[in-house]
Amino acid sequence: MFYQCRMGENTMEDVMDKVNIRELIEFERYCRDYMHWDEMRTCYHDDAYVVVSWMKGGVDAFIEGSRKRPAPAKHKIFDTLVWKNGARAVVECITAIQIRCEVDGDTVDLSTHTRLHYRVEKRDGLWKIVTMDAVYEKDTMKSAFTDGTFHASREELARFRPTYANMMLRQVKYGGVPNGEMAGEDRPESVRKLYEESSRWLGV
Repeated sequence: MFYQCRMGENTMEDVMDKVNIRELIEFERYCRDYMHWDEMRTCYHDDAYVVVSWMKGGVDAFIEGSRKRPAPAKHKIFDTLVWKNGARAVVECITAIQIRCEVDGDTVDLSTHTRLHYRVEKRDGLWKIVTMDAVYEKDTMKSAFTDGTFHASREELARFRPTYANMMLRQVKYGGVPNGEMAGEDRPESVRKLYEESSRWLGV
């Protein structure tokens, strides 16, 4: 697996590449959070493909869909790890997705812990994103204020995957059709499949 590659044995070229890759990934999320759509597009190769809870498809469809999302999301990044082999790299961005929105007449805060899993490739001297997949870990949704009225019952949440049940519930309440087949810690085989595919792509 890619994560079994030894860390801490970088050449100077590796160091510079990893700095550029980390900057690319974090800038892409910054652009997403603050709606710099044209700049966000420059982070992706033209054939890039994205898989998240609310869509899967090409990068242009992803950015257009992001423009139209009913509530802004902010991505709080904890760590960005890079495994590089030649002109390709696998990146994991450990992230909490935070959304404040209205649900059932109340203001709620939704927090979703995820690993954003990227494949990036250097073409014509530039590192850009080839794929992005979300791996879901856990989430919560609660009233933003102490006198709030929102409450999701265990029965209501039991309809959905436990790793992103609150996110799926919100999407349904907003009229969306969430993807229930995402990679997540409740389905280790789904994460392993994604990791095996990325390892083969990376050539390790």
